[in-house]
Amino acid sequence: MDTIIDAIRQSTNYYKNIDGSDKIDDKGNKIPKPPLKESTIKNYSSTFNKIKEVIETNDKKEYTFDDLSWLDNVNQVIKIFKDLNLSNPTLKNYYNVIVVVLKSTKGDVKLINRYGFLRDNLNKQYQEEQKTGIISDKQAPNFITKKEYEEYIDYIETLPETLPNLTLLSILKLYQFLPTRNELAELKTISRQDFADMDKEEKRKSNWAVFTKNNITLVIFNYKSDKTYGIYKEKLPKELVKLLTDMTDLKRGTYPTSDDNSLFVNSRGTPLTKNSLSQLLIRSSEKYFKDKDIKGRISTTMIRKIYASDLSAEKNEQQKQLAKKMKHSVDTQNLVYVKKPKPTEKKDD
Repeated sequence: MDTIIDAIRQSTNYYKNIDGSDKIDDKGNKIPKPPLKESTIKNYSSTFNKIKEVIETNDKKEYTFDDLSWLDNVNQVIKIFKDLNLSNPTLKNYYNVIVVVLKSTKGDVKLINRYGFLRDNLNKQYQEEQKTGIISDKQAPNFITKKEYEEYIDYIETLPETLPNLTLLSILKLYQFLPTRNELAELKTISRQDFADMDKEEKRKSNWAVFTKNNITLVIFNYKSDKTYGIYKEKLPKELVKLLTDMTDLKRGTYPTSDDNSLFVNSRGTPLTKNSLSQLLIRSSEKYFKDKDIKGRISTTMIRKIYASDLSAEKNEQQKQLAKKMKHSVDTQNLVYVKKPKPTEKKDD
């Protein structure tokens, strides 16, 4: 696997259009992406390991990373994935990782194109589903409302204040305030003074929860779209500050010999990973909603959809209806007709 990882690290990737074609600059050249982050390479490695294990389990054989011929039978791979009833986003991720590995290791072009075609078709399907503004059939059984999510939090608040319960409650409330992706799993705690004294390059290697006596500020360097939107900082409300402070105090009491500065830890006291955070959310929510006869399954992506939908879905539907009456597109309505009042100028005293 090390050889594959090195090949991925050294490969050049290019920006793609939705249809899978290369994005081209004004001079007709393909536009290269920045070098892959180590976290991305780590995810590729983990996913490719899963793919290999899945195919080995199905074929009842052991395969190696030195010979990737177990990927040659595309139809068989498709069947294996289909039998697992994988979600389209997971399927798209699997096919993309296969393409990345085969490209990096100079695999057969026809094979790469076949897997690339499967990935790009799923991407197109995803884009079309998003245009409808309606939750997909696959996600519908697990989709819950904002109210149901808040009731779930209310229930967790009634549980004994153990470290696992406070950790789960902290995560649920943190996502309620800041519905980001699972990069919050790897937050590290630090004092404001130590953070100020830290070397700039060292800071950028992690995401931080910067503690002062009465406040906590999240400083996020590493996330999916950081190349586009850069660093962001969020000062937490008092309720979350108290909750996270109580949780970290309990963590230090439970694991007094640990010098790890991870904000969240698992039941063994080791740092929570992105994957273990996802599993924690899924397991705890499935158990809670099963008792309520609701097929709920919370993930960070679902939380983002819950809050974005609660805020925007009704407004978007009303805007579509108005645009239809006005006989123009929603894009035209936003560009030409939707305006904010001009700010009132403050007069000098």
